[in-house]
Amino acid sequence: MRILVVEDDDSVAKVLEKGFISEHHAVDLASDGQAGWQLATTFNYDLIVLDVMLPQLDGIQFCRRLRDRSYHMPVLLVTALDSSTKKIAGLDAGADDYITKPFELEELLARVRVLLRRTQTPVLSTLEWGELRLDPNSREVAYHDLCINLTPKEFCLLELFLRKPSQVFSRSAILDSLWNCSEAPGEDTVTAHIKGLRRKLADAGAPSDLIKTVYGVGYRLKVFEPPDPQLYSEPPAPDPPPDPAPDPAPEVELKAAATRKQQTRAALATLWQSVKSKHLERLEILKRITQALKTKPLPENLRQEAAQAAQAAHSLAGALGIFGLRSGSDLAKSIEQILQGGIPAHPYSQQQLSELVNALEKELEQALHQLEERQSSWVFPILLLIDNNLSLLHDLAKAIQAQGLNVQTALNEAALQALQPWLATAQQRSAEADGSSALQSQTSLPDVVLFNVGLAASDEAALERLSQLISQMTPWLVLVCSADGSLGNRVKATKLGSHSFFHNPDLSAILKGLLEMRSHLQQSANKVLVVDDDPHILEALRTLLESKGFQIVTLNQSLDFWATLQTSSPDLLLLDIEMPKFNGFELCRAVRQAPVWNQLPIIFFTAHGDASTKTAALRAGANDFIEKSLADSDLITRLCYQLKQTQLQRAIAAIANGVVSA
Repeated sequence: MRILVVEDDDSVAKVLEKGFISEHHAVDLASDGQAGWQLATTFNYDLIVLDVMLPQLDGIQFCRRLRDRSYHMPVLLVTALDSSTKKIAGLDAGADDYITKPFELEELLARVRVLLRRTQTPVLSTLEWGELRLDPNSREVAYHDLCINLTPKEFCLLELFLRKPSQVFSRSAILDSLWNCSEAPGEDTVTAHIKGLRRKLADAGAPSDLIKTVYGVGYRLKVFEPPDPQLYSEPPAPDPPPDPAPDPAPEVELKAAATRKQQTRAALATLWQSVKSKHLERLEILKRITQALKTKPLPENLRQEAAQAAQAAHSLAGALGIFGLRSGSDLAKSIEQILQGGIPAHPYSQQQLSELVNALEKELEQALHQLEERQSSWVFPILLLIDNNLSLLHDLAKAIQAQGLNVQTALNEAALQALQPWLATAQQRSAEADGSSALQSQTSLPDVVLFNVGLAASDEAALERLSQLISQMTPWLVLVCSADGSLGNRVKATKLGSHSFFHNPDLSAILKGLLEMRSHLQQSANKVLVVDDDPHILEALRTLLESKGFQIVTLNQSLDFWATLQTSSPDLLLLDIEMPKFNGFELCRAVRQAPVWNQLPIIFFTAHGDASTKTAALRAGANDFIEKSLADSDLITRLCYQLKQTQLQRAIAAIANGVVSA
């Protein structure tokens, strides 16, 4: 589904974007009403999430204008204004639902699922087409009871077909439904995803033409012809129905809801680090107003400052609650109520305002300390699959324990399945900020899990079950070690997922690699060297990236590049292409020729977007290519991805260097 979020608070918008993306929706963002209106009238959306207090065009006017022009997509209003008058005005303007800030993200996502179900047919918990079944809640797909692992885009593509099985979808219509504006891929991307989806369905036994090509138009599901009733005699009387079995659906739905909640909390904890600076700036505005009230005579611009402070308190009240900081949100609401009437004249009100701001500052300091302490000390476990070598497994367990690490061994699938409670603990431990006693009382999470996999003896069904189990351990790093390096064994290992395969490593090599890996994953590799001859671009990138927690080194003279590279020792290089003296391609090739720097991730950040320039950048040795016109969220996401990949490559190399043969 494609969703438009119109929200002027950047931190709230990013929370909503991350939540919708986690449920495999395509999301477009607009920061004011006019920009949102342009998107709404240009693209087809399945749902619009709309703030009420927006610059240029407020949410109620936006909604009324939609309905006046006969736009029928569902609209969910989101605002910090909780008066019944505003709610009634929003619903009368044509909104389908209304939620007040601060809200629980899980509740908002549930409301969105309800609104989307109302507009979809059939309204079923499971979508079926012949022997094909898709469960939107558990995200599971099966054909003849054989589970099929799909990528998020493949899942959304199949769900789109199943939601409207009689419709033919053109490639452009599929792009509009499943990709957002910033991605903007070509129609060849749809062709590639259709091809991959068909292959996975066929591997599970589905007809090769289950997704048919309607030449010159697009794609649709294959129509199954009903059997001819004349070919059959009158059927015998049916047997009495057996006693109904317990319905597993509630348990499945509860499990899916719990998983979504854990994933949401983990995502919010991570996202908080990227938006906290914005909230600290709002706190500074509130502190300035309290200081100004202590001066005599009062400053002339105090009225304007008070209006700005009221808006800052309003934004904090809405955003902090979403991150689980409910007491901070309540304090901000109280501050907003005092400032809504303008400058507080009574000494009591001024004293109350000062006390509330001081309390809010302490609340934010405590929350920052808890979140950052938890994030800096947390590393997800490493799952090591040992191929049918029990002596290595037991010796390795003893060696890991001798290093002061917590290790857990699992000799079969049932034992690995028993680790499922730890998965929930891992999600909570990374997401919870309140140090709840319930969480602390749970069994401590292992640092390393060793599992006896038995590749050679495992059949397709066993590998499929194990793959499903491992896929639930997404945050964990998974490695496969085997004394059998045959092609058949390597192919079997690939069925467990895209993990690293090491042939015949000894105990010392594995132990060294695990210790190196944990060390690398605990480090915060976030120093970025930005090279661009435009000082305004450098300043803008510094503002953007430092607000996201990166350490930035900027350079606008390419002649000083090599000296700056050596002294700054960055974790990532962000390069412009067109620069005097030496261009970006030349600098990139020079870095790749130096053994000490040839693994440094390099991203070109340029105004050029043509295919030939992209090809030249990749040939020069770049890891990625980003156009300057793309949204800052896309830049941040791709920077983080490259940094994480580099960390893992360095760690895995520690094991690879100790492997006897590969």
